[in-house]
Amino acid sequence: MTRPARRQATALGKLADRTLFAALVAGVVGIIVIWLGFSNLLDARRNLFDRFEPALLRTEKLRVALLDQETGLRGYALTGDLRFLEPYQLGQADQVTYARDIRRLAGRDPDVDKALDAVVAAAATWRDNVAWKFAELAGGDTDPEAVRSKEAFDEVRARFTQLERNVIAARDEARDNLGNTTTGLVVAIGLAVATTTASALYTWQLLRRRVIAPVAELITQTDSVDKGRFDHAIDVIGPVEIEQLAERIDDMRRRIVAELVNAEESRAELGRRSESLERSNRDLEQFAYVASHDLQEPLRKVASFCQLLEERYGDELDEKGRLYILYAVDGAKRMQALIADLLHFSRVGRDAAGFVSCDLQTLVAAVVEANSVGIESTGATIRFAGLPTVNGDPSLLSALFQNLITNALKYRSADVDPEVNISATLNGEWTFEFSDNGIGIAESFRERVFVIFQRLHGRDEYEGTGIGLALCKKIVEFHGGDIWIAPSLPGGGTTVKWTLPVADTASLGYSASQ
Repeated sequence: MTRPARRQATALGKLADRTLFAALVAGVVGIIVIWLGFSNLLDARRNLFDRFEPALLRTEKLRVALLDQETGLRGYALTGDLRFLEPYQLGQADQVTYARDIRRLAGRDPDVDKALDAVVAAAATWRDNVAWKFAELAGGDTDPEAVRSKEAFDEVRARFTQLERNVIAARDEARDNLGNTTTGLVVAIGLAVATTTASALYTWQLLRRRVIAPVAELITQTDSVDKGRFDHAIDVIGPVEIEQLAERIDDMRRRIVAELVNAEESRAELGRRSESLERSNRDLEQFAYVASHDLQEPLRKVASFCQLLEERYGDELDEKGRLYILYAVDGAKRMQALIADLLHFSRVGRDAAGFVSCDLQTLVAAVVEANSVGIESTGATIRFAGLPTVNGDPSLLSALFQNLITNALKYRSADVDPEVNISATLNGEWTFEFSDNGIGIAESFRERVFVIFQRLHGRDEYEGTGIGLALCKKIVEFHGGDIWIAPSLPGGGTTVKWTLPVADTASLGYSASQ
């Protein structure tokens, strides 16, 4: 199936890269703008609160220092008391200190520096040219010098007033700058928030249009297929990655459709074969009926009439005639045994619905009791203990142990009495071990003994049809296990091992031992 050509779409990778780059640029620019705003705000705050406000305070203290000088000299001039010179001297020292502080705090502001220089110069002129001359006339009544001193200090006041105006102007300018910087920072933050919000909205809309909408459409179309519309082609337009995903899903849909077609054909073929198998099973059942009745009846007649022939005309027959009759009777009986064993073998595995909980300890005890005559006659010892409870068909499991015990008695060693040990171990499943001290089985025959009608010895040595171990294998496999011949131990004998699943007694209604 050839897909129609699509329009060129933007890849999710490129879209994500561009969106991320735009977001990063906007974020970096916003951070820089806000950082600069905060930096300017801190500078403006320092100018106001750390420079010009303290400078204004120092200006007031400078006024006090100048006034202390004037009042001290005036008091000394009027009274001649030297104690009045102490405020003058302290005021002069404070003047130097406060003038230096104002110059430092004002940051070499030209207007402040110029006005401060004028104040310092006027104060020096007052002290050098007027104030001390006035002070030398201490206690006198000379008014002209006093008048000149007052006029000279008025010049100092005027210069100081100009200094104060310049400091206040600088302080007001710093306050305005702080307000403007604060406003700018608020605007910058607002712009950054607005830009981030706009970028987020744009990104969201872009994702909705280019990613979420195509994905939602893809989900809708896959839901349609999930509801059974397998003929609905999945075709989504969007970024290249989503289109490729849609193509992959549509490829899976087509494969599923093809598999469904194949499955329908296989189901139809299976149905036909099931019908054929049912017919074959019915034919086999019919054959079993014929074998158990119609075939065995003529065999019984052959054996019976051969025996009657020997009884009535045995005296008239020679040795070869009687031997031939013996062969005929023996062959008929062996054919009957083969047919009976074959029927028994064919019935194994027909129905697992009859599984019940089987207590193997009790079941083996019953088998041993049923074979008590053979066990006593051979001097055999059968040991078993701790056998578990498993799910299975009690009659088949009894046949399993029956065949193994019969073989152990049949193929016993001539040197020692038969000994049989039966045990079980649990390792995720039950592993059973049946060992005897008989003649054993050669390693080359360990697989062949499970083949139906396979015999390792002639009929003149040991009786039987050769179906015993084949029947054991079919019983074990029917119960979900495996069976094998383990390597012989030193001293000979045969060890048969097989596995069975652990019993699930919750699903069964009763026990076979009840």
